[in-house]
Amino acid sequence: MVLKFKQIAWNGIQFSIPITWELGWVDSNHLTFHKNSIPAMEIKWGPIKGRFSHHSQLKAITKGQKTHSGKKIIKWQLPPTWQQALATYYSQGFCWQRDANSGHGATLYCPVCKNAIILQLFDMRNRLTDPGVLQFLQTLSDHREDGCTTWQLFEIQAKLPRSLRLNHYHFKPGNHELALSNRFMTLRLYRWAPASALLSNTSLAAFVADTLGRNIEQLQQTSQHGYPAVEWHNHEKSGWLGRLQRFSIRPAFTWLFVWHLEAHNRIMGINLESKKPLEPNQMAQISDNFQLNLS
Repeated sequence: MVLKFKQIAWNGIQFSIPITWELGWVDSNHLTFHKNSIPAMEIKWGPIKGRFSHHSQLKAITKGQKTHSGKKIIKWQLPPTWQQALATYYSQGFCWQRDANSGHGATLYCPVCKNAIILQLFDMRNRLTDPGVLQFLQTLSDHREDGCTTWQLFEIQAKLPRSLRLNHYHFKPGNHELALSNRFMTLRLYRWAPASALLSNTSLAAFVADTLGRNIEQLQQTSQHGYPAVEWHNHEKSGWLGRLQRFSIRPAFTWLFVWHLEAHNRIMGINLESKKPLEPNQMAQISDNFQLNLS
């Protein structure tokens, strides 16, 4: 039997896991996964200010554990396969046992991006060199070399500038939304489903106008890789009016782009608000790097 994997990328972290592991919990810097409704893996991460200490990270893990009698976290020598997979990090292993439950994990520090990672794998016992575990460790990364961040969770997949920081997200069956921002812009990515129900008695333009509060007369019919789409963006004012516009509290430039992926019964959308003019190639790059993830 060939083991299949899926890619996960969220707020700077990315890795591959067995396709049988399902997401249990998502927070801005914390993910948990289950297999057959049983905890399989947990990972937390974040930037470190000042000097990194494995001891401090272990104390953070044990904080609040007094209510779990019999659970004691101790240092653990990482297996050679783990050490090789995590060679780019400063690493320290730990493990714990409580009744029939156990966990093995590591505290990691990346000297390049100054991030710390805490990961735990539950009830591995004699499966510490399981191909699924090693694939997760070997593909674990906390930064890219191209100045971008990858986002791939549920049905949203995007590659965006690293300067865009996570503000808000929700993943409901009918609507996935991801909102990010930097000093100059706010970007919102949408996925709606099922399109057949949402568009059963209306047009794509009417749906966008009603859902995102736009004037339907402003929306222009266009396309995205052969799929029907609607678009609206305002134009930069010239002269002193344009310069004054950039000091306004409200965003000076807005781009809205929504397309209907008929073959997949989904609607994808982008709403970008900026204090700076939006270049056409910038808009095309964002739309090309925002895709439907059905893996």
